[in-house]
Amino acid sequence: VIMPGVHTFNSGSVLLQPLADMIGLPVDKINFTSCMFISIPFALIYSRVLGKASERTRQIYPLVIGLAYCWFCFGSAIKHLLANCLISYALMYAAPAKHIHSLVFIFSMSYLTWVHFYRWMYITEYTIDITGPIMICVQKVTTLAFSLHDGLVKKEEELTPLQKREAIKRVPGLIPYLSYIFHFQSILTGPLSFYSDYANLIRGTHIVKDENGKLPDPTAEAQTKLFKAFCFMFIIAFFEPIFPLTVLDRTDLNPILWTVLFWFCFVLQRMPYYFAWYFADGIYNLSGFGFSGYDKETDEPKWELATNVFAWKVESAQSLKETLDAWNVGTMGWFRRVAFDRAPKKYRTLSTYVLSAWWHGIFMGYYMTFLGGAIMTLGGKGFRRSLRWRFLSSPSLKFAYDVFTFIGTKMTLAYVAYPFVALHWAPSFAMYKRLYFAGHILALFCAVALPALLPPPREDKKINDQGSKITEDENKNAKKIE
Repeated sequence: VIMPGVHTFNSGSVLLQPLADMIGLPVDKINFTSCMFISIPFALIYSRVLGKASERTRQIYPLVIGLAYCWFCFGSAIKHLLANCLISYALMYAAPAKHIHSLVFIFSMSYLTWVHFYRWMYITEYTIDITGPIMICVQKVTTLAFSLHDGLVKKEEELTPLQKREAIKRVPGLIPYLSYIFHFQSILTGPLSFYSDYANLIRGTHIVKDENGKLPDPTAEAQTKLFKAFCFMFIIAFFEPIFPLTVLDRTDLNPILWTVLFWFCFVLQRMPYYFAWYFADGIYNLSGFGFSGYDKETDEPKWELATNVFAWKVESAQSLKETLDAWNVGTMGWFRRVAFDRAPKKYRTLSTYVLSAWWHGIFMGYYMTFLGGAIMTLGGKGFRRSLRWRFLSSPSLKFAYDVFTFIGTKMTLAYVAYPFVALHWAPSFAMYKRLYFAGHILALFCAVALPALLPPPREDKKINDQGSKITEDENKNAKKIE
C-alpha cells in the first residue's frame, strides 16, 4: 500500500467544519469531542435498553457505533486499523499455539511502527489521527494473543493469578473479536479492557450482587467521572491559551519564578489526558462496565476495572513510581502483561520503558522521555532505600521527607516529560542543556553513588513509618513500592 501523505492519517468528516471555524478549533478535535459526547446516550441505551438483549445484539451494537466513529473521525484511514486487527486475527488462527503471542506482537507492533514512520514524515503538528486507535488496537490484540498462549500452552501452575483470570483456550468468533476491538466505549481513547472482562460484559456476568442480593448501580460513579472531565475541560479552555509552552523560552524571569512556571505548564499538559480518560471511564460505567468488586472496609462497589487515571494520586504522588501507577493505568497494565512480567528480572524496568517509547512512536522525544524515565526510576529507588528510613524516627522528619519528595517528584515529572511534548531532539536537548542536565546527573548519583555513601539499612535494622522495627510483611510491601 502506497501512502499518499497526510490524508492517509486523517481524512475524516468536515461536516462540523463551520462549528470548528466558529469556535476556533481544528475540525479533528471537534469531531473527536462530538463522538465522546454522543457516547453518553449510546451508553445509556446499551445498559438500560439492551441489558436483556441477546449476546449477538450486545456485540453488534457497540461494534457498529465504534466503526461509525472511526469513519467519521478518520475517513479512509480506517483501512489501517482494519488491516492490523484482521491480519492479527488470522495469525491467531494460523500460528502454532506456542508462538501465537510472539507473532501477533511482532506483526502488530511492526505495523504500528510503519504507520508511526509515515506520520513522522508527513505530520508537522499534532493532530488527532488514526494512530491513536491503532495504538489501542495493538494493546487489545497482543493481550488477547498472550491470553491465548497462556490458555493453550502453559500449565495452570505456571500462571500468575492475573494470567489465570485472563487466559482463554480458543480464538473468539469474528463478531465477538471485532466488537472487542471496535466497541465505542474505548475505540477513540481507551482505556484498555481485557477480552475476558469484555466477554463477561456481553454475557451479563460482569457484576456480582451485594450481600442484600442487589446489583450495584454505576450511575453515581459515572456522573462523578463525567463531572471531573468537564472540570478539566474548562481548565484547559481557560488556562492553556495563557500558558503555552513557549512561555518557557523567556529568559527575563528569575530562576524560582521560571521553575514554578515550568512545573505549572506541565500540570496543564496533563489536563487533556485527564479530560479524555475520565470521560471515557464515565462512558464505560454508564454502559454498566467497570465493576471491580466491593471495598473490603466499606462494602461499597468499586468501578475501577477499566480505568486509565487517578488524577489526585498523580498530582499528590511522592515518587515517580507512584505517579506511573496512577497514570495511564490501562496502558501500564498492558506493559506489565507483555513486557514486565515476561522479561528477565534484571531487564524488567528497561524493557518496559523501551516498549513504552516504541509503542508511542518514533519521535526522538519519546525515547528521551522514556529512557530518561528509566534512569529517574532507578535514581528514585536508590534515594528511597538510602534516605527514607533515616527520616522515620519522628513525625516532623517524616513530614519534611514527604514534602521534599513531593516537590522533587513534581519537578522530575516535568523535567522528564519535556521531550515527550517537544517531540524532537533539538528543542529537548536545548532545554536539558539550559538546565545543565541536572535531572540526569542527580538520578545517576542517587542510583550509583548514594547507596555506597549512605548504605540502606540491614534487614534487622529496618523500621516502619511509626518508628518501630519493620515486620516481614511490611518489608515485602516496601520492596513492592520500590
